[in-house]
Amino acid sequence: MNFFDISNVFIKIFGYELSYLEFFAVITGLVSVYLASLEKVINFYLGIINFILYCVFFYQCRLYSMMTLQLIYCVINIYGIYSWTKRSKTQEGIKISTLKNRQRILLSLLVLAISAVWAYFVIQISAKFPENIEKPAFPYIDALITVASVVAQILLTRKKIDNWAIWIAADFSSVILFCIIGSYFTAILYGCFCLIGIKAFVQWRREIW
Repeated sequence: MNFFDISNVFIKIFGYELSYLEFFAVITGLVSVYLASLEKVINFYLGIINFILYCVFFYQCRLYSMMTLQLIYCVINIYGIYSWTKRSKTQEGIKISTLKNRQRILLSLLVLAISAVWAYFVIQISAKFPENIEKPAFPYIDALITVASVVAQILLTRKKIDNWAIWIAADFSSVILFCIIGSYFTAILYGCFCLIGIKAFVQWRREIW
């Protein structure tokens, strides 16, 4: 049995063939995001496991930007562990804060620019090595969600409340994307991410306002 093969079916749900890989990726992802909303540092440890599982999953789905995103997540999560647990003489830990309007505008423009460049890069690489890399599925949407998610994850490590707004937008877009490619269980996961993100945004907002 190859655990990492998405064709290896764990269970059928209303005709949908759910693989072992997708099942455990969904479970670890759901729990890690929920723990992040509660400001539990253990979310980063569980997140690393989730990112490894989804790295393999997205590769098989030909969503190469999201696959690369998982590797970046691992590095960011290691920093997140440090950022959330460091101590100083006058501060128990990093506090929840928010970005300024100017920072939000600059980040938005940066996300759009990097997304366009990254999508073009992925398309060119797959075209150059067709025998090794299949043609990417929805490269520009894939890239936009990926870059936005990286920004959101970085903001999460700094406990910027804006991270949840970005996550909500990225997760909602992911729901639509995964429904299109037929990964319905993962689409449900990202729908749950949206709900958790909304709940976390409201909860974090109460703490700073």
